[in-house]
Amino acid sequence: MDGSLTYPQLFDYHGQHSADHRLFVYAEDDGTLKTINWSQASQAIRRSALFVRDRLGWQPGMVDAPVVAILSASDSIPYATTFMGAMRAGYTPFPISTRNSPAAVAYLLEKTNAQHVLVGLDQAMQDLARDAFEILKSQSQFATVPGTSPMPVFSDLYGADIADVAVEDVPYEQRGLEERTFLLHSSGSTAFPKQIPFTYRSILQFARAAFYGELDLTDRVISLHSVPMFHAMGILMTLCTAAYGMVAAVPAPKTPPAVPTNDSVIEGAKATNANLLLTVPAMVEAWSRNPEYVKWIATRDAVIYGGGPLNKERGDYMVHHGVEIINIYGSTECGPLNVFLTGKRLLDTLIHAESNKNSLSANPGIDWEHFRFASYLNVKLEPHGNDQYEVVLVPNEFVRPNLLNTKVDGVDAYATSDLVAPHPTKKGFYKIVGRTDDQIMHSTGEKTNPGPLELMMNQDPHVQASVMFGRGRLQAGILVEPKPEFSFDPSDDAKVAEFRNKIWPTVLKMNAFAPQHSRLFKEMILIAKPSKPFFYTAKHTVRRGAVVKEYEDEIDAIYDSVEASSQSAVPPPASWDIPSTTEFVRRVAAQVMGRTVPDDGDLFQHGCDSLQATYIRNTLLRAVRETQKIDTRHVRESFIYDNPTIAQLSASIASVALGTDRSESASTSAAARIDAMRAMLTKYTANFPVHKADPSVKRPAGDVVLVTGTTGSLGCHLLAQLSENQEVARIYALNRPAKDQLPLRERQRSALIDRGLDASVLESEKVVLLEGDLAKAHFGVGEKVYEELRRSVTHIIHNAWRVDFVIQLTSFEPQVQGVRALVDFALSSPFPEPPSLVFESSMGTLQNAPNNEFILETSSKPEYAIGTGYAESKWVSEQILFTSSEKTALNPLIARLGQICAGPDGAWNAHEWFPSIVQSAPTLGCFPDDNRSVDWIQLDLATAALIDFRNASSPTHLVHLVHPRPRVPAHAGRRRLR
Repeated sequence: MDGSLTYPQLFDYHGQHSADHRLFVYAEDDGTLKTINWSQASQAIRRSALFVRDRLGWQPGMVDAPVVAILSASDSIPYATTFMGAMRAGYTPFPISTRNSPAAVAYLLEKTNAQHVLVGLDQAMQDLARDAFEILKSQSQFATVPGTSPMPVFSDLYGADIADVAVEDVPYEQRGLEERTFLLHSSGSTAFPKQIPFTYRSILQFARAAFYGELDLTDRVISLHSVPMFHAMGILMTLCTAAYGMVAAVPAPKTPPAVPTNDSVIEGAKATNANLLLTVPAMVEAWSRNPEYVKWIATRDAVIYGGGPLNKERGDYMVHHGVEIINIYGSTECGPLNVFLTGKRLLDTLIHAESNKNSLSANPGIDWEHFRFASYLNVKLEPHGNDQYEVVLVPNEFVRPNLLNTKVDGVDAYATSDLVAPHPTKKGFYKIVGRTDDQIMHSTGEKTNPGPLELMMNQDPHVQASVMFGRGRLQAGILVEPKPEFSFDPSDDAKVAEFRNKIWPTVLKMNAFAPQHSRLFKEMILIAKPSKPFFYTAKHTVRRGAVVKEYEDEIDAIYDSVEASSQSAVPPPASWDIPSTTEFVRRVAAQVMGRTVPDDGDLFQHGCDSLQATYIRNTLLRAVRETQKIDTRHVRESFIYDNPTIAQLSASIASVALGTDRSESASTSAAARIDAMRAMLTKYTANFPVHKADPSVKRPAGDVVLVTGTTGSLGCHLLAQLSENQEVARIYALNRPAKDQLPLRERQRSALIDRGLDASVLESEKVVLLEGDLAKAHFGVGEKVYEELRRSVTHIIHNAWRVDFVIQLTSFEPQVQGVRALVDFALSSPFPEPPSLVFESSMGTLQNAPNNEFILETSSKPEYAIGTGYAESKWVSEQILFTSSEKTALNPLIARLGQICAGPDGAWNAHEWFPSIVQSAPTLGCFPDDNRSVDWIQLDLATAALIDFRNASSPTHLVHLVHPRPRVPAHAGRRRLR
């Protein structure tokens, strides 16, 4: 267990050194007890290993262990043996829950790049696999569908006439402790399940947990009759037999396997004389209603439950009748977190002693819900209000979580999303009280975590309970049930406004706590009707889903109304002259954004988001309608984006109020846009530095590439291909900090995996991840790192850019400033020639070019780009580089990218516009009849071209990166429908 043997090697070790020790025990229907010892099991594991190698065409020296998925409801012994055999064969087994939908199975197979699936023999599994494969194929005609084989049954592995398989018959290839050994997946309760990798080190640290417990498990029999092997609890506990020496009591092998029932599990545990029973809360609650079962369980060491809460009343009943109840608390990501396992009556004794010390009467075991964290863990409790804390595990020399998603004091850690509350009197004891991640996914992709915010609202003296809503919407709202003494009919608008004002101080506290996208506005506070009281559970917690469904109509109505109006505590101006209007706009912006913005400051650069822009627009236009009694429906939806500063906004809304805004012509608007583009260009082409070489600094032997923006689709492919390029010695990947504060390494790893790329590139010494901002001094990475970059970078690929087709040019100024910063950086290089700079521009800079005009690969007219701030900012940046090539030693290359369509396997994000059209065509029976040609280019080809461009020397300094032979997509679409 010290890592000198990997886990698969333990199987062979026990076969030789613990040959007669029991691994499995089961009872036949006639009561005959059967045993499988480690000698028999290790032989069967090697048979399974040969079976897997034969099916997948194993070759010695495989770099990455291919994924072998298991989709089967097979009984425990052949399932566990096959799983361990795949590990022993050097593959990565991946048990998939049979309770997943075909779509979820397809998703997991695609994300893990599974090469083979072992499918159960029963029809349900055959159908599930077939449906999942159909979904994979429907996503793309080039989709890779894994191969399949029948799942081995008991007789295939343990038959009496099967030849022995010696250790040397299955050569074992040593793997590093940090390499992946198997995969599990999350429950997928709120979205598709997510894969969770286990390394050789992480399974060893998981298995060591019992060595810090208080119960000797050697030769103890643990009933796993109710736990399926495709579940983490089942397979991990079975694997732990190799560490603890305990014996797994399982159902007798049958084809098809028997479905466990409350009665069959107890009978199986009795027949195998199990010391411990591991199960789920629902089964414990069912047993508690049978006195005979309770009486027998009381003679056992303990009943262990996990995966959810156990009813307090039923748990108390069993404890009072002598049953030892143990909550095994942990997660797939980090293993057991509490003491594993407590000794017989030890927990009761400790609690009882503590109760006596505090002069409180308590029956032994009455606090069975509470637990202690294991002493070898570095657990941090992050306050979440109401004396509740989120459990965060910080890595130490004993345990490193399989997933890191937060930081504690600058150290990567895993936030479990579990909330615990301390025992009111017994220090060091806690119980689980909920989750932090009952998240609401908004239409923006942002998430609101309602739990802590609802807790704050529920502490308001006027509030009985509250439920947040907003799934699929732009913003969050909250439904509030007043206490009975404050209840009223919410059809009375005056009383609604009065109640909102009463609870507004609490809302302000919530908004101070909440992330920007989760903040509440007065208009989004919905009051519950006395005739429609909230639904509550037996524990008197609100049934969130039922309440939201009950108030569906009211929720829809409040979103409809907020589109048309907005309340504000700021009174409209008495006069719509510029000084009065400016003061009004200033105060509205400050109220909505929660900060003061300079009159000439861009609202979006100061953190204004789409939700806040909507509220500012609605508030301003409502004030105009109320005071001027005019129709404002002609005002563009992009009004705030068109006028992103308080000064511009004031002038524009004043013209709306005075009725003079319609006189502005389109040509004047176009001229103003071009003037703004030229003004920004002038600003960022002044005073270029002079390049001065320093002969004392030697150029690196290989290419050193600074690439920006590597967490998007194109950026991930750039990082992956650069890491494989033999000419590239080092890659600095510079990315902006994330809004959710997730560590860059975790974001990058997830981004690579999501796009089917090998995340192991992050382990390469070539790759250096940097978090910073080009618009800041020293790129925001610090002077020391900046100097390291300056003295080593030989090539720059500028990929990062804000993708937003609503905001105006001024809001893109930080991006334009970043281009100039890269120019200055390149010119500061000590090498004889400055680093080459490849800038990814867009064919959008030509969006207004005449259809019949032949566009050369050279500088274009500004009027071709006007229309979106995105294209205008790209044009300005192109011109900065053109100017720098004329006035300095820099040799930039601008690549105008067209539509990037798919990866090498033809896979294209199904949520983008064209794949959505293609997917809907078979159902609709039609395809858009558009005979225009398209010059889309594949993602991998575009990536390779950009990397090649780093060494290009073009007299025009510009290329159009599009397909050289355009095609008409409608032709292909019509052929597909025939």
